[in-house]
Amino acid sequence: MAKRADERERALSDLGRIFSDARIWSTLGWVDIRSKYRLSSLGTFWITAAMGVLAVSIGLLYGQFFNKDVSSYLPYFASGFIIWTFVSATVTEASTSLIAYGNFIKGSQLPIVFHVLRVAHKQFIVFGHNILVIVCVWLYYQWELEVSSLLSLVVMLLTYISVFAASLIVAIVCVRFRDIPPLIQAVTQFLFFATPIIWDPASMRFGAFLLWANPVTSLLIVTRDPFLGRPVAPEIWVSAIAITVISSGLAASLYIRYRSRISYWV
Repeated sequence: MAKRADERERALSDLGRIFSDARIWSTLGWVDIRSKYRLSSLGTFWITAAMGVLAVSIGLLYGQFFNKDVSSYLPYFASGFIIWTFVSATVTEASTSLIAYGNFIKGSQLPIVFHVLRVAHKQFIVFGHNILVIVCVWLYYQWELEVSSLLSLVVMLLTYISVFAASLIVAIVCVRFRDIPPLIQAVTQFLFFATPIIWDPASMRFGAFLLWANPVTSLLIVTRDPFLGRPVAPEIWVSAIAITVISSGLAASLYIRYRSRISYWV
């Protein structure tokens, strides 16, 4: 009992250090980005250039395919695609993060949760660069921005917390069951088409319950739609907040329960 209580205290201490030692995991995430583009002439702006070309080209193509007005469809697709890229890239990389950082886990005293935060923060930095693409799209089309558009910046914190919580859950499960990471990649590919990124929820004729069974849908809508001046229904706000609370609670519970075993699993 004493050993279990001690393990619980260490896990709770790790979770507490997320806030007190935020400088450590945020620096690690930034170092990962800098090391990747260290000898590049454009540096981290290659991220923005690559995303800009991809988002605009696909947006223009699908806009014609769905017979949509490009001036409204391209902002819709580009913003949704950039948010989705942050979500999917974080969860996918987190699925192998504890395995990849196994030597650090065994040889250092850093909280294990920091290695998942490192991945989440690195992808958030990438997302920050990609926001420049949305700014450029707005400068070209210049749709009306309202005060409610600022909600997108505030709600991004909600999305960040939810994505980190989901990443921690995935990381713990995947370090224990090594067959799960390929499944995670397959599921994220499916969710891309099941999430309203390239299509509008209003165009659905049946099966709407499947749309709202997808947890990414609510998070995407509350983050993207205020910036585009689109109204967000109250039930979607409730769903997004509930997803954040439930995923955070589940992630914390799993970490407290299995933290002491992770070093044996890596």
